[in-house]
Amino acid sequence: MKPDLKSNVANEYSIKKDYDVIVVGAGPAGLMAAISASRGGKDVLVVEQKDIPLKKIYATGNGRCNFTNLTFDDKVFRGQKPEFAYEAYKRFDNKALIEFMRSIGVISKDISGYVYPYNEQARTIAQALLFECRRLHVTILCSSRVVDIIKTDDRFEVTTEKKDRFECRDIIVTVGGKASPTHGSDGNLNKVIRRLGHEIILQRPALVPLTFEDKKFSDLSGVRLKCKVTLLIDGEKTEDETGEIIFNKDNISGIPVMQLSRYATKALDEKKSVSLKLDLFPDMEEVELCKLVNNADKDMSVSEALGLLTNEKMAQLIGSLCGLENKRVCEASEKINKAVAMLKGINVKINGDCGFNRAQVTSGGVSLDQINSDMGSKLVDGLYFAGEVLDIDGTCGGYNLQWAFTSGYIAGSAVSGLSL
Repeated sequence: MKPDLKSNVANEYSIKKDYDVIVVGAGPAGLMAAISASRGGKDVLVVEQKDIPLKKIYATGNGRCNFTNLTFDDKVFRGQKPEFAYEAYKRFDNKALIEFMRSIGVISKDISGYVYPYNEQARTIAQALLFECRRLHVTILCSSRVVDIIKTDDRFEVTTEKKDRFECRDIIVTVGGKASPTHGSDGNLNKVIRRLGHEIILQRPALVPLTFEDKKFSDLSGVRLKCKVTLLIDGEKTEDETGEIIFNKDNISGIPVMQLSRYATKALDEKKSVSLKLDLFPDMEEVELCKLVNNADKDMSVSEALGLLTNEKMAQLIGSLCGLENKRVCEASEKINKAVAMLKGINVKINGDCGFNRAQVTSGGVSLDQINSDMGSKLVDGLYFAGEVLDIDGTCGGYNLQWAFTSGYIAGSAVSGLSL
């Protein structure tokens, strides 16, 4: 039987006022935490502000739900304390997640290291998680926005926007960051989290397209290029990524740009100069490219000669930027080197990003200095956090979902007393 994601799941069970555990947020981290806590014998309520659970998961991996990766290195988790995520990952890694998915009926497939449900449909993950919640009698209350959490003695009181009040002994906050607010991550609980004593590291868009300053690049809208992208901050080379980029009317996207964006947004906030250096031929030397252009028909325009090597629109733009748009190869020998140099390093000045609405994830979040290894608060007994709400963000490739499931599993296991 297929779960009706548009129904309020809580209608199937009587709503009580008192639970062992309340999970705030019905995303991947939240449902994993709820399942882990319930498997340990806890009575669990999940409170979700959107009309259905797991709304954001349908957009992951272009609807295919790349939920983990077979390759992990020391660069896939980011934040002020990325080592926190790596230590957690050791306790519930990709193999453990793949096995968990299999245990709830989801078999997976590996595509170049990226792990998807076998049918490559995100709904499979969503339905399996909801079926497991139903089997465990986890209560999920949708369309209920939590607006306050108060600790009194050894209990928490949770209040929703509709003035509903619930009590619990332990609470797990999995409300996400600010990325993709239409799916439920909007930072609305930040004031409450701060009032409970927790510092929130400044939240910025990450895995987000970057906007450019020079509108000449708008002419490249729709152009896709495989290249090496180097992030320059105040003119200094920092990180670099290689892969396909996409020019849009006022921004650049594609995996290499998205991977670099968390560093770019931080630098822009700090009023630093940010640009992307594009090497369209990372495997070729400049001298070799010069020979190829000079060997072209001498009656060709420089743009036409460059167009034999790269995208026609890019070739025309480079010709224009070098003042060679109307010059033939035979007339421009002195300036051809300048045009070829741009093939190896055209700079795109960055002036911003496309904001949280276009971001796949949030950088920043609850400071890990105040969080124990079991995701519990060092400041408030019984308070736990999991997922994107914490100051951890991952690169593209399933790492953010792995972090959500890992942290959710650890938090849920901690409140239920299950050993890891």
